[in-house]
Amino acid sequence: MNRTILLVLGVVLLGVGLGVSYTEWASGIQPWGQLLGDNFLFARSLPFTIGLGIVFGFWRASGWRWGTEIRAGTVRRFAPGTVMLHALAGVSLVVLIATGGWQYLKGLLDAESPIYMATVYRIHYVAASLLIFVTVTFVTDWLLRGERSLTLGKGQGVRGLRGLAHELPKPLGSTIGYLLGLDMRRAAPPTEEFTYYERAISFPTWELAIGLIILTGVIKAVRYVYPIPGDVLYWVSAIHVGAGVLLGLKLLDHLRYVLAPSRWPLMVSMATGWVPEGYVKTFHPGWYARLSSTNAPASSAPVSQAPSPAPRVAGSAGGGAA
Repeated sequence: MNRTILLVLGVVLLGVGLGVSYTEWASGIQPWGQLLGDNFLFARSLPFTIGLGIVFGFWRASGWRWGTEIRAGTVRRFAPGTVMLHALAGVSLVVLIATGGWQYLKGLLDAESPIYMATVYRIHYVAASLLIFVTVTFVTDWLLRGERSLTLGKGQGVRGLRGLAHELPKPLGSTIGYLLGLDMRRAAPPTEEFTYYERAISFPTWELAIGLIILTGVIKAVRYVYPIPGDVLYWVSAIHVGAGVLLGLKLLDHLRYVLAPSRWPLMVSMATGWVPEGYVKTFHPGWYARLSSTNAPASSAPVSQAPSPAPRVAGSAGGGAA
């Protein structure tokens, strides 16, 4: 109950903050046009957006009830709330890349835009707010639950790099193994819920790109609220553009990875939350072994006992409380 009150309070504070800023803009007290007014509104709403993300992340973590469960030959990989937040992050990323690229090309080509640029910036700010909210929510949720399944894990660096080298195409994997001094004669470690490529390369790249784009974007947004030296703003803008390019490349790489025929079930799981049990057994043997060991006690229970609930394995990064 208390966590729900906090969540409602966060929503109310965000609404009040936006309402006060919008009222000031609409009153005509400040001679702001749409572009400058939207910039102020975005900058002033940031503390409330971040606060709402923290509260929502706490709400998810404190009410956590999802695990990795097996049902009718399928395995839950993502909880419903995670599916929705992932979709929201994906849409906001695509919109940010499109609107940011439009702004950059207009300046680069020094051409008139057929679309009113203030509207492009407004859409950019809305998408940025959504991405910040989702990012803060996930970070808060994972920190509070100690979620580590998207990382290699403490003390597992060499094992993870060896698994990565085995997953990569043989020429590349062998080269990396040689350069890092890995024993490639040993069998590859079994794949867990997420592949070694996802844990060692993909997710850290997302962290870097999203972290840079949010940090530099916030600094650029507050430049009209707090004075920022021109030289600092120049380099911040350059890093912001570079992070945007990195995000675009990473999005293409992500689509390349999940749209591969052999990984199509993973793409489907991003929308449904479920992946076929046979696929898990074949391509994620480490994860399947944990699922099987959890399911074993329930299977060996006496017939006279009440049926056990579907097995759940805690620690799934894909889970969510809503």
